[in-house]
Amino acid sequence: MAKDRIVLLDALRGLGVLGILLCNAPDFAVIPALSESVLRRPHGTGPETLSVWAVTQWLFQRKFVTLFSMLFGVSLFLVGGERGDPERGGMLTRRLVWMIVFGVLHGFLLWYGDILLSYAIAGLFMMRARSWSAHRLLKTGIAIWSVLSLMFIVGPVLSTLEPAASNAERSARIAAENAQTAAAFSGDAWRSLVANAEERLQRLAAEPVIVLMTSALMMIGLGCFKTGVLTGEASARTYRRLLAWGLASLVLLGGLIAWVFASQLSKLAVSVFMGVQSATAPLATLAYVSLMVFAARSSGIWKAIPRLLAPVGQMAFTNYIAQSLIMVTIFYGGRGLSLFGQVDRPGLAAITAAIWVLQILWSHAWMSRFSMGPLEWVWRRLYRGPQAPSAPVR
Repeated sequence: MAKDRIVLLDALRGLGVLGILLCNAPDFAVIPALSESVLRRPHGTGPETLSVWAVTQWLFQRKFVTLFSMLFGVSLFLVGGERGDPERGGMLTRRLVWMIVFGVLHGFLLWYGDILLSYAIAGLFMMRARSWSAHRLLKTGIAIWSVLSLMFIVGPVLSTLEPAASNAERSARIAAENAQTAAAFSGDAWRSLVANAEERLQRLAAEPVIVLMTSALMMIGLGCFKTGVLTGEASARTYRRLLAWGLASLVLLGGLIAWVFASQLSKLAVSVFMGVQSATAPLATLAYVSLMVFAARSSGIWKAIPRLLAPVGQMAFTNYIAQSLIMVTIFYGGRGLSLFGQVDRPGLAAITAAIWVLQILWSHAWMSRFSMGPLEWVWRRLYRGPQAPSAPVR
């Protein structure tokens, strides 16, 4: 059973890191202000473009970063153990401090959308709660998330009440700023590096809210782990209930997407949709967890899905950084293909699918020889010292 639980957690982690890529892809390909925009994308609003946007927003956006956050909360307990264990607690602290270093380097030198820094900071706070009971973790995490959800919905809706005259006055300035940012990301290697670093620096202002969001999801994830939901040990009835709630949230999102299109992409409809999308993400995420558990419990072809994804999850850190390397090489100026601003959403989906296949293949090849990914090994050596396994071969 222990082996099955490890395979399940690794499979969920693999699902998370692959799913995140489709959501992150637009942020590599166009300027931040346009990455999730429906109307202002440089390639128009053709049916193929809108279809990819709708599927991504409906089934992927927010769900997989939520899954990743939940699983990171679990890792705090698996690595650090109970709070009363000073040796493992010290190791966990060192692990998170080195993760801060990786996050800063990744965010400023590679891609501004880094999540490692947020996870590490949230982990340093959340590690103090790792010995809480499942009930307390879930109660606290859900309470924090509920408050944030209200902000997700009310805030964007209130922003639509801004006077139209003010929007018109700002349009020329915003267009000029967007053009300047696009030129920087499309420029030579130094200009794109500086543009990325500047964007990353601006995003640091949002870290307190991101850390709070992430901490809430980590609490929910660790609470689900302690109740057996993330280990596959909960009852079939529990998973059916989670699946029902998740499907209900997706039906709601589907209806809101229909409203978005019926309103001709009105700002109000898009704002309401985005808010509800964020608020309901944990429900959809736990539905995906339930489907993975049912796949792991099956005796047919579905059982192959967790085993297909498990090696990807075992080297999730390596695969996450590799995704940034590949996408930056494809899109940023002076790094490789320099396709920034030139690929529409269907093209991004095709690139994402190709990277999925590549990462599944190389993860299986690597993990057939070693017990951890290359960056996982470096990270482990840094926070555990030379006694960490040097060349674990199976």
